[in-house]
Amino acid sequence: MGDLLKKDANLRINKYSGISAEETGRPSKDFIDISSHNGVITKDEFQIMKNKYGIKGVVVKLTEGNVYRNPEAPKQIENAKAAGLKVSVYHFSWFDSTQGAIEEAQYFLDYAKELNLDTDTSFVNDYETVSNPLELDPTSNSLKFAEILKSEGYNNVYHYSSKSWFSSVLDMEKLGEENCWVAEWPMNPTENNLLNTGNASWQWASDLYFPELGDSRHFDISTDYLNAFT
Repeated sequence: MGDLLKKDANLRINKYSGISAEETGRPSKDFIDISSHNGVITKDEFQIMKNKYGIKGVVVKLTEGNVYRNPEAPKQIENAKAAGLKVSVYHFSWFDSTQGAIEEAQYFLDYAKELNLDTDTSFVNDYETVSNPLELDPTSNSLKFAEILKSEGYNNVYHYSSKSWFSSVLDMEKLGEENCWVAEWPMNPTENNLLNTGNASWQWASDLYFPELGDSRHFDISTDYLNAFT
């Protein structure tokens, strides 16, 4: 999501050339995720992604911790919906306690409600940068975060992190494999070597570009195995 601090060791070294959306033989290009770093994306640009390249969804960053709201989110959501894409949202989590998880979930909810997001919207706990996570209880706190969202009727809750964190910090079995969106960026992602197929989704690159939008505008790209975001 552009924020991950501990990606796996097998990342592509050249992040600047990127992967063109025109390339064939890659894993399915189902949805992108965006934040304020992606700036304004027009309805027409979203329609190019959808109509020419088969993008079906977009996950928009709403909040971070309990201090930040993405100022671009309202327009990003409006334009994506106008282009016919399924919109989901994510929260970049800072919480390191049960109370923190409750407060951040409420902060996330407040903005979601302000933006009139439907209860069938997919919500994501983006958990990837907490200090000394093994000394905390990241899985239980993440489950509490999800519980608060579900108590307000938002039942489609997922957890995003790197493969390495799901292997050492977060307990995927307790979270539910089907509820996990895993970031793992191979050097050469291909449709013949799909990874994390037991999970909801797999983010397989961070440097996809759409030629019509310019090769300097890179996007995270994911395959959606369970239609959680498409």
